[in-house]
Amino acid sequence: MDKLSQERLRFVLQSALLAPSADNHHRFRIQVRDQVIAIRGIETRLPPVGSYKRVLALVSLGAVAENLNLALSRFGLAGDALLLPDPAQANLLLRVVVNARGVAPDPLWKSIPERHTNRQVRFSGPAMNAAEHADLDSAVAAYPTSKLMWLDEAALRKRVLGLMRRAESERFRNPVLHEELFSAIRFDVGWRNNCLEGLPPGSLGVEAPLQPFFALLRHWSLARVLNLFGAHQMLGFRSCYLPCRMAPHLGLLAVSDADDSQSIFDSGRSFQRLWLAATGHGRVLQPMPAAALYTCRGARAEGIPATLQRDLADAWKELLGGAAPVMLFRMGLARRSAIVSGRRPVDDYLELRQ
Repeated sequence: MDKLSQERLRFVLQSALLAPSADNHHRFRIQVRDQVIAIRGIETRLPPVGSYKRVLALVSLGAVAENLNLALSRFGLAGDALLLPDPAQANLLLRVVVNARGVAPDPLWKSIPERHTNRQVRFSGPAMNAAEHADLDSAVAAYPTSKLMWLDEAALRKRVLGLMRRAESERFRNPVLHEELFSAIRFDVGWRNNCLEGLPPGSLGVEAPLQPFFALLRHWSLARVLNLFGAHQMLGFRSCYLPCRMAPHLGLLAVSDADDSQSIFDSGRSFQRLWLAATGHGRVLQPMPAAALYTCRGARAEGIPATLQRDLADAWKELLGGAAPVMLFRMGLARRSAIVSGRRPVDDYLELRQ
């Protein structure tokens, strides 16, 4: 790769790997040949259209692509990203062709190492000023299919918080979602240590007195009994409703068509730009996507109860008209988390390097 030295290539790829994923697992490998960076999925193909897991995968892939492009811009380069470029190769998720266009560096690249998911209960103010609002709006506008909506008006926030609490409570009540949630948490590393893959418990923002209780909840036999006494409702309140109720800002990213892979991919790029811009302002952010994802038409096949999927879809249709919700998030000010999820080194992802 004569336009990008090996040192710069490593920086670009490391920046890509610092993109967020749902459970701190990047399920792909990277191939580099000449001026092309290819991302290949470990699985044979993406989940089917209509699946909320497909939405999550595409949003994460969009964040990877955006970090790649931002890191390339540091060196005056640009990356032309093509999603699912070859139908004959279902696991070829993304192809990025590096071009030397003399582009101006995008300052968002500087925030890539600092961006992290902050799960502390309380985010403080003050609220954003007009200039900060405009900066975040501009970051999202780079991809016009994405629509940013702020849910800070009291009546609107109250309505959305009800949807979010119901969806989040389902994650603790439903055995399929319970397994999905707790299987990502690395209880084996303890509460004071980090890990390179999966979620270290110390990054979850669980208060010290509640940590032993939370660890026990990973056993479905116990969680099922406690749910008979409303434990899932309490957990939905603590993990979602309360933090979002107190946050200075609650936001939503939406697209016009939840089945359009390119739009979802671009929303991942938009969301990453928004997150990096917020990080540059000294603000922290936590994605809270359940109430958006569980509206997907294929969610029932993934364990979401039909009544919940239908009720969420109807509520969002009333709120958004024809748009489809993709990502909910809370944002504010807070100290940096003491434990932040790590990343495996670049070499663990490289399959081919020329």
